[in-house]
Amino acid sequence: MMRAFFISAIVITLGFLVADVYYMEEVSSARYSSYNSDYYNYSDPYGYSDYSSYGGSDDDEMTVEAGLVTMAFFLVYIVLFVLSLIKVKTKTMKVFSIIGLSLTGIMAIWDALMISSPGGISFDEVGGGWLFFGVVMIAFTIIGTIHAFKAKA
Repeated sequence: MMRAFFISAIVITLGFLVADVYYMEEVSSARYSSYNSDYYNYSDPYGYSDYSSYGGSDDDEMTVEAGLVTMAFFLVYIVLFVLSLIKVKTKTMKVFSIIGLSLTGIMAIWDALMISSPGGISFDEVGGGWLFFGVVMIAFTIIGTIHAFKAKA
């Protein structure tokens, strides 16, 4: 059972990395278009450029959306590491599960802060941390897969 969870976690982690890059680009582009629309609205006293305005809060909305999507990934990792603590009995896997739970908890708190204050913390600013987390999770899930096959859990 744990073998299937770890193999699916590798695929989920790859999807997590793709989603991170996608949302980083989208939030960055929405933020810059917001800056441009604010500039053009300010420089045009007659308001003719209002027709092409994004409204200014698209980057905040996309940051919240990205935060909710990545929070779902973090919940999957929490469940995976709790199950691996219970099912896989090797010391190495227990250590990796505790480290993975700690890192995932830190990232979930950071994600909750980003969701609660999208104007203060934008997803394109923190996306690098999410990418680093994804690479670490690929390593942890590969190690977990190896231990799951050895332990026959």
